Amino acid sequence: MTSLNVYQQAVREIYEAIAGVDAVKTCKVQYNAVIEGKTSTHEADVYWEFTDGDITYKAVIQAKEQASLAELFIFLRMLRDIPGQVMGVIVTQPVYQKDIKDMAASAGILLFELTQPIVDEIWEPVVSNVQVSVDKAWVKQAKEQAGLGDEPVQVSVEPKYSFIYDEAGNCLDTVQGIFDQYGKQQKASGQQTIVHTFAAPTFLQTNHALVPFIKLDNITFAVELVNVNQWAGADMVADILDSIVRYFGK
Repeated sequence: MTSLNVYQQAVREIYEAIAGVDAVKTCKVQYNAVIEGKTSTHEADVYWEFTDGDITYKAVIQAKEQASLAELFIFLRMLRDIPGQVMGVIVTQPVYQKDIKDMAASAGILLFELTQPIVDEIWEPVVSNVQVSVDKAWVKQAKEQAGLGDEPVQVSVEPKYSFIYDEAGNCLDTVQGIFDQYGKQQKASGQQTIVHTFAAPTFLQTNHALVPFIKLDNITFAVELVNVNQWAGADMVADILDSIVRYFGK
């Protein structure tokens, strides 16, 4: 089997991601498709036909190492031979010629320009399912002293801005720093659940003037090594959907 180049690989990711689309109803999707036109048949890497309930749209998706004007004209003739609301998609390397970009935009051809196609796998730790447990008795007492009652005490939702302090008020780390500590220790793929506890009294900074800190009990989270160089097929499909609706809604 011939290995796919990076553009063909991206198109394959688009095809696989279409199965997860629920914003529209897929009527037909084909890989290495043969499409019946008004005058002849045409071959395409991916053909996707879908409806929003009112209108049926068609997307013809091709992988090209380079999008030239000549290839755009050939592709445009194909699109015009297919009846209905048809948009073309070309997955290719960066296009710097203005005339090519202008022609694609006016003809209803979406250019997916892959700026840095890298074949090698790149594994990075990804954190999920974060739960921050606080010393509830300590927090209740601090809120009562401040006269807050049941009023919630907000903290930063951004781990890199969630600062952690010791009892003397010295900044020790951030929540992101704790994530990074365990992420660097990950040696293999597969999700691992971490329960990070604190040996000494430790406090998380809040956004409340009367209760500037809350005492932490532990931080639980999952960490997993993920190949971040995988093509984001779902993102590309979402872009295709948005582009088709905007183009035919003009």
